[in-house]
Amino acid sequence: MDNATQRTYALAFQGTAAGRARDLQRVVAQVLEPSARVTEARGPTVVAIIHMPDEAGARDAAETLRARVADALADPGVSAGLGGPRDRERSLQLAALQAEQAVRLGRALFGAGRVTAFGDLGPYCFVLGRPTDEIRSFCRTVLGPLADRAQREELRTLEEFLRGHGSVNAVARALFLHRNTVRQRLKKIGELTGADLEDAGQRVQLYLAVLGQNALEELAS
Repeated sequence: MDNATQRTYALAFQGTAAGRARDLQRVVAQVLEPSARVTEARGPTVVAIIHMPDEAGARDAAETLRARVADALADPGVSAGLGGPRDRERSLQLAALQAEQAVRLGRALFGAGRVTAFGDLGPYCFVLGRPTDEIRSFCRTVLGPLADRAQREELRTLEEFLRGHGSVNAVARALFLHRNTVRQRLKKIGELTGADLEDAGQRVQLYLAVLGQNALEELAS
C-alpha cells in the first residue's frame, strides 16, 4: 500500500515473566513487518512503531502481533497497548507514551493477555498521555497531602464520594462505615485539600486527580 495512505502508531508489549525484556524485544522484532521498527526495551515493556491505514487496521494488527509474540514466548499473558496515531497533535514520542501507559494500565483494569488502545482507558485518558512527573505534579497540586500514602483511607473515601455523586450513604455502604465516620473523613478531606466538595467543578478536578493517583500506582507496579 502507498506509504502516503499509512499512519504511524506505537505498539507496546509487556509479558508476565519478570526479567525477560530482552527476550520480549527479540521476539517482537522477529514477528514485525519489515517496515516496522522496535525501540529499546524500557523496563518491562518493548515499544514497536507500526504503519497502518486506520485505527481499525492498527487494532487488528496489534491483536495478531500480540498473539504471535505470546505463542513465541509461550506466555499467554503477553499484553499490548496501542497509542497514536502520530499526527500534528501527537508526536511519535507521545504515541509511544500512550502505548506504554495503555498496556500497563490496561493489564490492571482489564486483565492480561489482551490489547488495550489508549482510548479504551476512558476517563483515565484525561490525566494520562503525559510524563509521569507531570501527572504526579498535577495530583499533588489538587490533592495536597492526600497524595501521600499515609492518607490512603481518606483518598479511598474521597474516591467513593465522587463515584457516588456526593452521597454519604453510598460511601458508608461501600466502605462499611457509619455515616458519621464518613462525614468526619469528608471534613478532614476538605481541610487537607482546601477544596469545596459541594462545588461541581472542583469535584471534577478532584476525580481526575484521584484517577491520576490510581494510575501512578499501577504504572509503578
